[in-house]
Amino acid sequence: MHFDDFPLEIIQYIFNLCCQTVRFRIPQGPDRRRSGTTQVTLSLVCSRWRQIVLNTSTLWGDLAVFYEAGREPALGPTASFQFVQNWLNRAGMTPISLSVSINEALESQIAEISQTLLSSFHVTNLDLESFHSLLLVPTNNSPRLERLHLSLYGPARTTDTFPRLPEMPSLKELRLCLHPRDVVDLTNIYTIPWHQLRVFTLSENYWSSQMLFNILQRCKSLVECTLLVKLDYGQHENDIVLPNMETLVLDIKLGDSADPFIRSLTLPNLKSLEITSWNRYSKLPVSPEAIVITAQRSGFNKRLTYFSLSRTEQAVDVRSLLGYMPALKSVKLLGPLMFQPGTFDDLSSGTIGPQLEEISFGVMSDEEIGLLLETVGHRHEKAKTVSGITPFAFVTGQCTSESDLESHRQRAKQCSEAFNAHVAIFMTPEALMAGIILDSGESDSEFSMGSASDEESEESYIDEELGSVFLSDEESNSGEESHSFGESESHEESFEDSSSESHWESDPDVGSDSHSEEESDPDDDVQLDA
Repeated sequence: MHFDDFPLEIIQYIFNLCCQTVRFRIPQGPDRRRSGTTQVTLSLVCSRWRQIVLNTSTLWGDLAVFYEAGREPALGPTASFQFVQNWLNRAGMTPISLSVSINEALESQIAEISQTLLSSFHVTNLDLESFHSLLLVPTNNSPRLERLHLSLYGPARTTDTFPRLPEMPSLKELRLCLHPRDVVDLTNIYTIPWHQLRVFTLSENYWSSQMLFNILQRCKSLVECTLLVKLDYGQHENDIVLPNMETLVLDIKLGDSADPFIRSLTLPNLKSLEITSWNRYSKLPVSPEAIVITAQRSGFNKRLTYFSLSRTEQAVDVRSLLGYMPALKSVKLLGPLMFQPGTFDDLSSGTIGPQLEEISFGVMSDEEIGLLLETVGHRHEKAKTVSGITPFAFVTGQCTSESDLESHRQRAKQCSEAFNAHVAIFMTPEALMAGIILDSGESDSEFSMGSASDEESEESYIDEELGSVFLSDEESNSGEESHSFGESESHEESFEDSSSESHWESDPDVGSDSHSEEESDPDDDVQLDA
């Protein structure tokens, strides 16, 4: 069958697979090669394809725009964004995913962009990034908006007042990447429709625990939440009930004890809990007892299926903790760990953790590693004869002795092959790094592992998942290091410095679709209206 003989719906489906996010850079660099987007290329094949492309609204609803205001002094955003408007007009009533990043924009330009791009289309997903500018936000009512991401990097000056956001009756997901210190008056942040949000994420910057308490009190519908918590000294416990919360990530900045914050939460339906810190070498001021008390009071101890706890100041009694959480399927405990006599026997028999499939432990002694590897086999045999007990599918541990590492790895490999599981033993990061230092001949004074005191001086951290909206799908899936317009280590630097300038000029995907390494030409796109 000839391709043109396919039903219209099949052709449209294939075209949609070909046409992913389109990226435009404004103004276009004079040295860019002229090329079209995939949509334009398809429309030039023949008259039938052109009609299909122009009349398939879903091809036009996914767009990312970067506007560098400092490079276009003569034209305002309205004139520069005309071809973008023409493009989005093709989407019609189709839900639109729109990403807009601005650099060094004036307040008047920001207002113009908001009015031009954010007020006239059926945008459901909106990602707004502001670099060395004031915060870009939607200003008109957005009845269809479901997902909103707001980011502010290296603002030109402190914002007097957090802008009052428009009516957003459909908003369900909010992600904020901004530092509270960049805004003098945050009163309007409480006017956000927190009561209707199902997903809330903080990225890169820590917010004070008291401010987060004030917000969480309004979030009765939250299902997923990621918080970066800066613990306030002398904080008091609150009574925060989140009846629908299922997934919670707490990234805690070192400070006072985190116990009052954790004990303030009542989460009856929690299924996944991660308590972590960006500094892998720090020890969290969290007591396992506070976690257990919260779990029992909330009742989620019998529902929790995933639990991850970074290094803590207090030792974690593995047997006791797992005994309080019988529904766990996956657990990650970095320690320090305490294994009471009989812990591994109870794991083998399913007395504790009967549904556990994945275990990741931190530092263990050689004896404990040996017992853990034996447990994998015993548990496998037990699961054959006793219903309700799950064999381990993934088990890892860490050792500090390089001399014993190879023997541990050999035994782990044998377990993997014998019991159809992934079993591995690793060197601890500290021991591995110490070996590198010794091999290189450096002294301890010449090398810093990243101490807690280093963390105390930092107000933000690099979000490993943060990537540029202009990064192609191929790059983002390649495993290579992602480039970001707003890496936290350089937020305060000018884009005019050599490193930043080279980033803008060298990124092949800025102003292109996700299948091209050439910048899309606005003139080609405007011709689609002919």
